[in-house]
Amino acid sequence: MKNFDATVPTTREVDVTSIPTSREDTLAAWFLGQAISCCHEGDLLELGPVPLGASRFCRDGENCLSADLAVTDWKTLRSQNPKRFRFVHFTASGTYNELLNRIEMGRFLLRANGIIAISDYRAGDNPASAAAVWQSVLAGTLRPICTTRQRFYGMWGDATPVQNELLVWMAGHISGYGAEVHSIAKHRLLHFNIT
Repeated sequence: MKNFDATVPTTREVDVTSIPTSREDTLAAWFLGQAISCCHEGDLLELGPVPLGASRFCRDGENCLSADLAVTDWKTLRSQNPKRFRFVHFTASGTYNELLNRIEMGRFLLRANGIIAISDYRAGDNPASAAAVWQSVLAGTLRPICTTRQRFYGMWGDATPVQNELLVWMAGHISGYGAEVHSIAKHRLLHFNIT
């Protein structure tokens, strides 16, 4: 696909504490490299102008694909990559309908227990971002795992094992992350007030 660049796979084991520069980065690194309850096989996909640097977490035989949202060939992406990815990340820019379609595309591209991460999901200059994310949750399709000030993490499988694992990891982390636990439309949601 001409819109994508595949990176060279890196090492199998990654020490996430040695790479990130912020608490937000540390949390993203946990999902990409340490979480046991998430999908462990599949490629990584990053769409948009603010990458997480997911390519650092490619395991043997995996690729990290990246693309510009404005020029992505969605039809080709969908037809060539069903259930290919263990992690999909994009920036929540665009209209409400574009974001709903992008979230639905994530569901189609992710493997069972794969993770979707949405940056700027509550951007003040784009109310459509939060509306699309929460509409997907309220519709019963997307299940929230956790949120921060900058990012939403979710999945289409049972989020409880991932949340329980995350709470244990966060409680023992040297930075002492604390979680607020919310109930939204019968979904448990963890919120970490970190930057």
